Amino acid sequence: MSLFKKFFSKKSLGELKKQSRLDYEKAIKGINKKSSLGFRLRLANRAKVNIEKTFLEAVKLTEEYELLKESYLAENKSLENLELPRLVDPYQLISTDNGVVVSFIPEEYAEEIFKLGCSYQNCSIAGDKAISIGQGILDKICFELEINKEIDVLEFLATEDDEKPSGDVEKKTAPGES
Repeated sequence: MSLFKKFFSKKSLGELKKQSRLDYEKAIKGINKKSSLGFRLRLANRAKVNIEKTFLEAVKLTEEYELLKESYLAENKSLENLELPRLVDPYQLISTDNGVVVSFIPEEYAEEIFKLGCSYQNCSIAGDKAISIGQGILDKICFELEINKEIDVLEFLATEDDEKPSGDVEKKTAPGES
């Protein structure tokens, strides 16, 4: 095991989160000192993955909440103790070729993405609108990092929208029919 890996693996998750936030803030504040483009691109790409993971986390938690809510209603239980899904923190663990890294995006962006995922899961917002809003947030991050490269986010929603039938009525066939 290399010296770097030994040192890196001994850091706690809290320390890695703190370092991730510091890296982001250093890249934004250090623009005048010209942080390396590679460093800023790496942060922008991590932000993309962070946004996508936060969005999917919100979708999953909203689905679980709705299922639980349905069961509570079916059993005539009170919904008072049922907590709405909420963002835990603006960090995400990302697997890379070199191991796992922690990605940070500012809390206000993470919260906005989480709400976007919840709205998408509740069918309050269409996939193309969710892509547009998510792209706007990533564009803000890229602007802060002075990245002039277009990085697309939430592309998987476009794929899902393309797979849906174009008509309002989906033709259903009986088992064994084609």
